[in-house]
Amino acid sequence: RASGAKISDVAKGSDATTATSLNVALIDGKTAARRGKVGDITAYRRRSSMAARPQTRKRSRLTLCVGLAVGLALFFYLMSGSPTDIVDERAPDYGKAGWRYLTIVDAGSSGCRAHVFRWRPAPHGVDVDPRHPNLKVKPGLSTFESHPSDAGASLKPMLDFVLNEIPEDQWSSSPILLKATAGLRMVAEGPREQILESVRDALAASPLKFDDRKKGAKVIAGTDEGGYGWMSVNYLLGNLHGDAQPSDFVGVVEMGGASAQVTQIASKQVPEGYGFSFDMGSKKYKLYTHSYLGYGLEQAREKLSSELATNKQSVEDPCLNDGFKRPEPRNDVYDGHATLPVNGKGDASACRKAIESALFSLRGSCAYQSCSFDPNVYQPSDLASGRLLAFENFYYTGQMLGVPRPDASPRDFGTAATEACSMSWSALQASDIPRDGSGKEETNKLCFSATYLDLFLEKGVGVAPASTVKVMQQVGEHGIDWSLGAAISEASSLRAKEA
Repeated sequence: RASGAKISDVAKGSDATTATSLNVALIDGKTAARRGKVGDITAYRRRSSMAARPQTRKRSRLTLCVGLAVGLALFFYLMSGSPTDIVDERAPDYGKAGWRYLTIVDAGSSGCRAHVFRWRPAPHGVDVDPRHPNLKVKPGLSTFESHPSDAGASLKPMLDFVLNEIPEDQWSSSPILLKATAGLRMVAEGPREQILESVRDALAASPLKFDDRKKGAKVIAGTDEGGYGWMSVNYLLGNLHGDAQPSDFVGVVEMGGASAQVTQIASKQVPEGYGFSFDMGSKKYKLYTHSYLGYGLEQAREKLSSELATNKQSVEDPCLNDGFKRPEPRNDVYDGHATLPVNGKGDASACRKAIESALFSLRGSCAYQSCSFDPNVYQPSDLASGRLLAFENFYYTGQMLGVPRPDASPRDFGTAATEACSMSWSALQASDIPRDGSGKEETNKLCFSATYLDLFLEKGVGVAPASTVKVMQQVGEHGIDWSLGAAISEASSLRAKEA
């Protein structure tokens, strides 16, 4: 599920104030009071040290020396180029009695990230603490397609990390579950199952609870990914405590690298294959959700590149800036076609038309009462009229181009696309873009990304050009990630079994 637009990056701390004020705009006082039950956390931060602990004012010389040595060791470890990415966002009371542990491994296309959650029973079902340490190991499992037996061994640093975060006396009672998304979903069935078997062997050999090989490590359906994302957002908004009204719930549009998910509370019965349901205490929730495989930002760019190259010896790419020439080899999918010579044209209008033709020009009669841009895909007619929150690549692309937030319209992304596409390649390199402090290596994707996101909201979801959605990567100080929803689902199942 990794994206080309900094999907592995977490929201910057400076957005906490904006996100907190947005929370007030999204929910009324009653909901805000419910959300307060979750608690506050520190903002996400990458490559952090372990959570700070109280320090005494007087330290012996020996303590200072030991502390310095440990600090230097940690610094050199983190800067050594190890294929890991640590995020520590634990609360000050992390590890106190009363909490149980549950690890969700998000196996995306660029790597596997282990999220070590705490959970406990609650009157409304379960409480899952959004504050948690997590670590990502690279590469993604899909890269083991030609040598699947090596996949399990790649998880050793991750497993060592998880064991270090859970008290040893709770290892055997703390489940670990690996859920792979679109990256592995796109690998052929044979090698995919071999990769999973290698992973299952590694997890089963650990002292953690892993007692169901098939359910414990699997490729999840796109509907699960969409449902978990919706659960995460609405849990952080305080909407899953059993007393929320239908108007409190927020629909979610998630733009990943390989797929895009659209999810909202179901107002009526949905066709088979478009539903996701879960229980939270005595309350049952039913959702509409659909995952557009191949419509994530990276895969959409690949499809466009293929369409532009049809019957061509070289490619004139309108979604790359004038003066751009593809390097050999290309740096990433946003450099255009993988093998043919590519020259940028930098034409916003032509870029939009090319994307519409390649990705949003499906023809045919609607197979349901209402459909999306794909006549074979059901989509509720009221989807665009509800409150929507768009995250991941919507947020990261918007940040890089200065798209207004938290309220942004398809037209806002289109305006940003026009600005990005109209610059020559040299002028773009000399400009203040990206405006979020990202490196210039991100600039090859911006003309395409902003145009595509504009079209996905307008053509894919049905949002009117001037209507706004919430574009954000945090709710308050809590980062949005589907792994939280997965943890809520698994913790609820554990509690139900104990009842």
